[in-house]
Amino acid sequence: MDIEFHYYVTYLTSVIAGFDPDSAYVIAYSSQYVDDNDITFEINGDTTYENYISQTFNITKPQGKLQRIYSLFHFIPGEAEQYSREITKDEYPTLTTTPNSIYANQMIDKALESGNLYRIGLAAHAYLDTWSHQNFIGTTDSYNSKSFLNPLNLCHANAGHKPDRPGLVWEDNRLINSEIDNNKRFLEAISYLYDKLSNQTNSSINKSNKERLITDIEEIIYNEDTKEFRIDKYKELALKDIYSGKRIPDYNKFKWFNEAICEDYPEERTIEIFYQDFNLKDAFFKDYTWADHDNYEDTHWYKFQKAVKDHQEMMIDILDELLDEVKDMDEW
Repeated sequence: MDIEFHYYVTYLTSVIAGFDPDSAYVIAYSSQYVDDNDITFEINGDTTYENYISQTFNITKPQGKLQRIYSLFHFIPGEAEQYSREITKDEYPTLTTTPNSIYANQMIDKALESGNLYRIGLAAHAYLDTWSHQNFIGTTDSYNSKSFLNPLNLCHANAGHKPDRPGLVWEDNRLINSEIDNNKRFLEAISYLYDKLSNQTNSSINKSNKERLITDIEEIIYNEDTKEFRIDKYKELALKDIYSGKRIPDYNKFKWFNEAICEDYPEERTIEIFYQDFNLKDAFFKDYTWADHDNYEDTHWYKFQKAVKDHQEMMIDILDELLDEVKDMDEW
């Protein structure tokens, strides 16, 4: 999924499930920032702090050496008996993503148990992606390739951004029934996320509120043709009392970083060398310092980065034996 569901719809789902608007914002921002947290920084203070990344620069042109990220943050594996019976491939690799898998449930349940809003947002991102990324695997494997003419085989690079876009009907010719309606997948995902979040808040929100959420989102994604119009509609929904009646803050991927760090976020520049994209922002050798040396641990950016490390440790523990085969790969 992309920013529409990872940020705007996750925010709406969180508030109607019983989270206050400020908490819902942290959950939603964390959920979307998983895709934008793609630079490793060294922050110099009394001691040097280094963050982990949760995404590479471009999922359609990924960096192979960082494959560990995908199965922990974007392509949560499922169990063998959950794999689609419609797929035409002869075998199902161990790490194939399946919607609402036992491992995805363990992930989001543990995040909710922690009560940490940043971890909840991270887990919500990965949980929703088990629907949009189903039948793909978060490593390099021919299983991912839809076409011999375009044999990209890392994650869903061969399918481009099609699995992540609301309102899109597309063909996955690896399947016997190849037509994929993203809206159906996405609405089911939000329904399950609502259940998880409302159980956490112990709110009195009832079944009618869940039905209202699904109906409202369904009306938008089936009737609005462009991303911009859909986002405007999500913002309008937030102003209704049932969704807290407060404006959704515009998403700015630099906001949390700029609040925590003195120096500007590096400008994005990409060049192509021998048909491979190189992102020059990763090559900037620049000193970064905390804006507030005494209170940096209270910033959203630091709390998010700590949650990334906690999430990675948790997922390695949850997946355990499943990861053995990728730990031996050069790309791990």
